[in-house]
Amino acid sequence: MSGGRFYTDYKWFIALIFCLLLLGLTGCASTCSVQEKAFSLAETGRYDDALTFLDTSSLASSRSDRLLYLMERGLLLHLQGDYRQSNATLEEAEQLSEELFTKSVSAGVASFLINDNVITYDGADYELVYLNYYKALNYLALGELDAAGVEARRVDLKLRQFSDAYAGKTVFKEDAFLRMLTGLIYQAQGDWNNAFIAYRLAHDSFVANRSVYGVPVPVLLWSLLTTTAQRSGLLQERDTYRALAAKRGIQTESIDSLAVVLINNGRIPVKRERMALFPTEEGFPVKLALPEFVARPGGVTSARLTIAGQSVTAEPVENLASIAFKSLEDRIGRVLAKAIARALAKEITARQLAKQHGDGIGLLTRLFNIVTENADLRSWSGLPASVLLAAAPVAAGEHSYQLLLDGKTVEGTLFVPEHRVGFSIHRTY
Repeated sequence: MSGGRFYTDYKWFIALIFCLLLLGLTGCASTCSVQEKAFSLAETGRYDDALTFLDTSSLASSRSDRLLYLMERGLLLHLQGDYRQSNATLEEAEQLSEELFTKSVSAGVASFLINDNVITYDGADYELVYLNYYKALNYLALGELDAAGVEARRVDLKLRQFSDAYAGKTVFKEDAFLRMLTGLIYQAQGDWNNAFIAYRLAHDSFVANRSVYGVPVPVLLWSLLTTTAQRSGLLQERDTYRALAAKRGIQTESIDSLAVVLINNGRIPVKRERMALFPTEEGFPVKLALPEFVARPGGVTSARLTIAGQSVTAEPVENLASIAFKSLEDRIGRVLAKAIARALAKEITARQLAKQHGDGIGLLTRLFNIVTENADLRSWSGLPASVLLAAAPVAAGEHSYQLLLDGKTVEGTLFVPEHRVGFSIHRTY
């Protein structure tokens, strides 16, 4: 077959290959670059610019990445201090995530033929839970405790759904910090019994998952347990936790009014592609591409709160970086199995086309297969890598405080109602 004849007969095929190559090359690369640019602006406090950039980017117009766009936008609005608009955006994201439980068959077929980037992004389990975390933070900043309590209960519901859905065969089926935060919200509402239940669940989760995520039981939690048990009339439980704390050299104290400062620290690891080529019988390689998380530099290593004449060190209460790593490890076997099956199917297709239409078409198909076999690198990149919590028992009223973050001082104020909890929220990079 002459070159001209080949081009005339198969120009439609070449055009199709070219279009699909563009699809495979530009999808996730564009998404990831938008996210990085938006948060590089946010890290310098340029929230208006970050939102403008995000809203005019390809991510904003991508149907398959709509959830990701809403997640990032909602978080940026939170950082900007527009808490109501942030919650409106995060609520839209949550509703969309619920709709996406039913997968599109056509998208599933396309992902098997091209790559997973063509599937509508439906979020990792921990990302879906953190939608409610940021909604709860927004309501706390607005002073709307009842609404924050609703978000806390949604967290509880989602955690139970995940555990049931995977029959317990998943790493992320509990979150000790979010249980602890739920308890603090209940305590702020004066609901001592539900606060105690939440703290007990938090304690059990910290103990069960320390080897997984590396976060010990916070010292503060022991006093929260004994205080809420006492207020709930659960004296046996109070004595049990008091004795457990004493064995660890911790002296519990009764907490009346409490100032709590939450520090969302650093940025969650970024996804990168790990790729390998494997030779076939015919000598032409096939490609396997898998996602992996890579830790980011940044964040503070120490934080100290000074308030009402007291100075307390912030404790680590959440390791989202570790959760991300472990969650991906949890499902990487399924991702690999699908990638292998897809690579085999693509190679079989290339051989059939080469047999039917000649080696030129077979070669083009194999090139298409290699270029479009890309790992799905999408994730909610604006999330923090960890959460630190600093708390001090203080008298009711408004308090000025200082945070010493790796030697840099940040000042703030918070209001603590009588017999309740007052909250303040910071973000570090």
